[in-house]
Amino acid sequence: MQQQTGHDRPRRTLQLAAAAAAIVPMFGLTIWMYVIRGEVPGVAEFFLGPLLVGGGMIFWLLLLHVVLCRDDLQSLGFRRDGFLRDVFVGSAMGGAFLLLKFLEQPLLNALFAPRPPSEEIILLLRTVSADPVLLTLWLGPVVWIGIAAFEELWRVFVLRRLWNLFPGQTKEWGVLLVVSVLIGLAHAYQGPSAVASIGIKSVLIGWYFKQTGRIRPLIVCHAVYDSLQVIMAVRAIRGY
Repeated sequence: MQQQTGHDRPRRTLQLAAAAAAIVPMFGLTIWMYVIRGEVPGVAEFFLGPLLVGGGMIFWLLLLHVVLCRDDLQSLGFRRDGFLRDVFVGSAMGGAFLLLKFLEQPLLNALFAPRPPSEEIILLLRTVSADPVLLTLWLGPVVWIGIAAFEELWRVFVLRRLWNLFPGQTKEWGVLLVVSVLIGLAHAYQGPSAVASIGIKSVLIGWYFKQTGRIRPLIVCHAVYDSLQVIMAVRAIRGY
């Protein structure tokens, strides 16, 4: 077994501390919102919350990555080339994931008792379906920045930190599975079916990043996936 040097130990500690600095705030906020607080957010919080929290977390993750870890943005998947290709691939992935959701739903419903949409989701859908401006705001900066960009940057950042801690194919796959479980559990308020569904998709998204090292397709995929579901729900509420 290779002995860990004195130079390696501080670096491993730094990677672990950076990963913890990303994980703890996200799960702390999730627990506060859906366990401790225990009340339905207002309409304003649906829009300001993701933008403020998501935007703040994006800044925090980039600060950790560049300043604390002294790493470059390219290692997070930010590339100058292939923009149109990334948009096309991400859009195709988003559509494929939505199809997968419909295909897996009967099995998940058989494994877990179906849970009706939460009060906050119903309130959100009714609000945006009645106001085109709010719908545009939700499908624009809220989804793309406050949700997709934040969550995918979080995923990639934590994967990079833990992959640095546990190099090698077997360990990297183990890290990918652990991070996918964490992401699934972060959506536990949606029920066990959603935890399983999101966890499975997280493994696929993490595998894609592991193979390509590109984050743009992940953000596009996430935004398209969420946006299509909102559009379908709004059309159902409006009756067409």
